[in-house]
Amino acid sequence: MSETVPPAAAPGRASRGMRRIAVASVFAAVLGVSLANGTLPAGAADVPLSQGRTATASSAERGDLSASAAVDGRTGTRWSSKFSDPQWLQVDLGRSTAIKKVVLRWENAYATQFRIESSTGGGAWTTLYSTSSGKGGTQTLNVSGTGRYVRLYTTKRSGKYGVSLWEFQVFGAGAAATPTPTVKPTSSTSPKPSPSTTPTKPSATPTKPSDPATPSTKKGVGVWKMNNVSDALAKSGAGWYYTWASRHDGVTTPKGAEFVPMVWGAASVNDQTLAEAKAAGPYLLGFNEPDMAEQSNMSVDKALSLWPKLMAAGKVLGSPAVAYGGDRAGGWLDRFMTGAAQRGYRVDFVTLHWYGGDFRADAATGQLKSYLQAVYERYHKPIWLTEYALIDFSKGVRYPTEAQTADFVTASTKMLNSLSYVHRYAWFGLPASDTGPSSGLFHGNGVATPAGRAFQAAP
Repeated sequence: MSETVPPAAAPGRASRGMRRIAVASVFAAVLGVSLANGTLPAGAADVPLSQGRTATASSAERGDLSASAAVDGRTGTRWSSKFSDPQWLQVDLGRSTAIKKVVLRWENAYATQFRIESSTGGGAWTTLYSTSSGKGGTQTLNVSGTGRYVRLYTTKRSGKYGVSLWEFQVFGAGAAATPTPTVKPTSSTSPKPSPSTTPTKPSATPTKPSDPATPSTKKGVGVWKMNNVSDALAKSGAGWYYTWASRHDGVTTPKGAEFVPMVWGAASVNDQTLAEAKAAGPYLLGFNEPDMAEQSNMSVDKALSLWPKLMAAGKVLGSPAVAYGGDRAGGWLDRFMTGAAQRGYRVDFVTLHWYGGDFRADAATGQLKSYLQAVYERYHKPIWLTEYALIDFSKGVRYPTEAQTADFVTASTKMLNSLSYVHRYAWFGLPASDTGPSSGLFHGNGVATPAGRAFQAAP
């Protein structure tokens, strides 16, 4: 058992502006990412078993600092407790599994005394790790144990405030529930990491928000946990969707629509995930933002070494989805595509992400179109735009108004539908925040946002 506390990093992911300069953007995804703020610790390229799972806590400082924010895969959202001792944060992994590592990404309010515990039934707890000299920052704890529930139990705070975590990550031998990353914007403070791009699709007639829309095969959406998720997906009219994973636990595929699996990162290249992806085929999405340290974080050589396994699993295989720079000579995607061609590897379509910080619908649509055209002219392969939205990451995280987002959905989907080489696109994403601005299409009560109504009406 060991503890590694690297130098404290700035909370959250790098801003959109930094990402554009150092890397660029789309939620993702952040959700991917893409998002506002930060770099996950080493090892975060492996999708945590805890990500997207049900989390509970002894208390929350306020509504937007709830337990779920510590397991959403986004380093710009956090859990924060009330100002007292003791406190606890617990995650349900869904089934009992071997636990190998826990990563704690503390905000400035950390615990000096705490323990990590596991339980098979949520009652009797076994201590996997304890310390009385915690120093905050990012702590990577190598542990050994088994359990369905994993809990952080703090007994002494570092200061007068509560305790707060950007991320509580549990790693082990089981398969992760839903790798995302790309995250998923659920609060008003941060969206998800992901860069730029967006396709659109042809659809039927505009439908009322309360009625299921006729699915359109080109139009898609990124989906993660929310109340009434299956109902919202059916109402959206999306012809396809994905979950940043090889399966869609808890999501019912609407009639006439299609689930498309993803192999998220290097840790997802295992027999179970590949078998699930193959069964869900024929389409398969490659690695999620391998050019981003906070996402799947892979070198080109590593991705190429694993690619034959993805070729065996997907009859129609999409490239890794870079966060930015897909049109650049010598960029991550360009080097991957060159390496794949040299080895005779198959890449059937190019996958892209795009996020725009110009909230004028016509201008943003033009910028997106220019990016797509440049990528197509470089590779001459069909394009899937698997994350796109309007989110400005240049100074923290800034969203457009609901009307601006809806106008962009209308303009961008029309443009995407006009491009024959854009075969599919997916808006980021289906769930909308109930507490602040977001790019989402539906609230948990099933009511469509203005963007959601525009998406329903899109062809």
